Amino acid sequence: MPTSQSPAEHTTALKSPRWRRAFIFVVVLWIGSSILLSTTWFRAWVSYPLHVSNMTTNADIAYVMSDGHAYWNRLYAASDLYHMGQIKKIAVQENPTSCRYDFVLRRSQTVTQRSIRYLNSLGVPENRIATVPGTKDPALGSWSEAQAFADEFPETPNVVVVTSSPHTRRSLLCFERAMPASCQVTVLADSLPDEGAELFAPIWLEYGKFAVYWFVAR
Repeated sequence: MPTSQSPAEHTTALKSPRWRRAFIFVVVLWIGSSILLSTTWFRAWVSYPLHVSNMTTNADIAYVMSDGHAYWNRLYAASDLYHMGQIKKIAVQENPTSCRYDFVLRRSQTVTQRSIRYLNSLGVPENRIATVPGTKDPALGSWSEAQAFADEFPETPNVVVVTSSPHTRRSLLCFERAMPASCQVTVLADSLPDEGAELFAPIWLEYGKFAVYWFVAR
């Protein structure tokens, strides 16, 4: 039978180098998760591998990825591209979900209607805004959006995808795989890694999503 340790032996074991290393590791892990990850600069550094913004030439159309904390920031970034003459048209996903009450129109609008109205207020004419059919509760939202866009605009020679910084690499992957090889796909982040609202969402989840999309989006 194994013999139990005496109190003195137990205290000596806790003071051993192995236990000290384990204690130091736990403290460092706690500091890393509780303190460093609460700072903007460190979270931006951790999310930087997810960031891509490679638009260098003009595009026929900009597609704005839907939902998320910073959807309206993305619309604003797309309107900037239109006013700078870098795109001819903006496409958004159809979303019939009821949005906030509009006190000017005196009625509620759908997310799609409010998106178009917002772009209009930013100076984008309605005839320069297109909609892409949405999918109800898709398992892989970004992949569903890319496929829907490819079905709606199969002949477009180039598209720039506008989304939040941590989503850019995943969105680029989806559109490159959904669009024909003849289509040039680029992506534009609506902000730098340390400035966007999505920075305060769980970053580890974005890495997990990217891994899933890499294997599933075919």
